[in-house]
Amino acid sequence: MQVNRRFLYWGILLVALGGVLVAADLGAVDTPALTDALRLWPLAIVAIGLSLVLRKTRWSLAGLMLAAALPGLVLGAAFAVAPRFAGNCGVRGEVANAATTEGTFDGPATVFVRSGCGSLNVTTAPGSAWRLNAGNTAGRTPAIDSSARTLTIDATSERGRNFLDAGRDSWDLTIPTTDLDELSMVVTAGRGQISLAGASIKQLALTVNAAEAVVDASAASVADVSAVVNVGSLSLTLPAASDLTGSLRVGAGELRICAPPGLGLRVMSRGVAGGVIVNGLDQQESDWQNTEYASATHHADLTVRATFGAVQINPIGGCS
Repeated sequence: MQVNRRFLYWGILLVALGGVLVAADLGAVDTPALTDALRLWPLAIVAIGLSLVLRKTRWSLAGLMLAAALPGLVLGAAFAVAPRFAGNCGVRGEVANAATTEGTFDGPATVFVRSGCGSLNVTTAPGSAWRLNAGNTAGRTPAIDSSARTLTIDATSERGRNFLDAGRDSWDLTIPTTDLDELSMVVTAGRGQISLAGASIKQLALTVNAAEAVVDASAASVADVSAVVNVGSLSLTLPAASDLTGSLRVGAGELRICAPPGLGLRVMSRGVAGGVIVNGLDQQESDWQNTEYASATHHADLTVRATFGAVQINPIGGCS
C-alpha cells in the first residue's frame, strides 16, 4: 500500500500538537514541563533537516515521522503554555533572594519601570523617597539606575534570549507623592497592580504586552496619560480631581476606563475595529461624553484607537 507522505506528515504533526493540548487541559502535564518542551525547538529544526537528508534512504519514513512529531510537540507546548505563562512564568518554587533598594528625589523626577514575567505592585508614600523590593525565583535582579531626578528599573537587561530561564519576578515598588514629570511603566507577560493615591504626575505612560494591568489613579493628579495595550488587558480608573487629556491605543486587547462620580468624561474613538461599550451598552457614536461633562469641575478628554480590541467605559463590575 502506498502512503501519501504529505498527509502522513501533517497527520502526525497535528496528532502530536493536539495530544499535548489535551494532556495540558487534563492536567497531565504542568507548566514547567511544557516550558521544558519548548526548549526542544532546536531539535525540531534538526529533525526536519535530518528527514531531508534521509529522504532517498530506507530510513526516510522514520525521518519523516520524527520531523513531524517534534515540531508538533513544540507547537503544542507553545499553544498550551502561552495562556498560563503569565501566571507562574513556567517555573517551580517560590520567589527568593528578595533585595531592597531605595533612594530619594530632590525635585520633579522621571521614573521608568519595565517589569518582566511575574507581578508588579506599585503604591505611593508621602515624601520624596522611593523603595523597591525585588525578588525572583531564579535569583535574578533588575538593573537599577537612579539619580536625584531619575529612576530606571529594567527587568530585561540580564535576560536576553534566555527568557524561559529568567524566573518569576515579584516586585513591590513604592514611589513618592512629590511631583513626577513622568511615570512610565511597561508590563510584559505578567500582572501589574498600580495604585497612585496622592501622586502628582505630569505624564503617565502605560504599556501592556500580553499582560494584565490595573491602574487606580482616582486619588492622583495626572495631566496627561498615554497607553498602549498589545494582546493584553488594561483597567484604568481616572483621577477625580484633576483635568486630564489622553491618547489610548489597543491592539487585539481590552481596555476598561472608569470615571469617578462627578468627573466629566469625553471619549473620541478612532479606527475602532471592535466596539465601544458604555455602561454595558454598545456605543455607535465616534464621540461620546457623559451627562456630567458640561457641569463638571474637572474633565478627562481621551482619544481611543482600537484594532480588533474592546473598549469599555464604566463597565459593569468596575475596573478592579
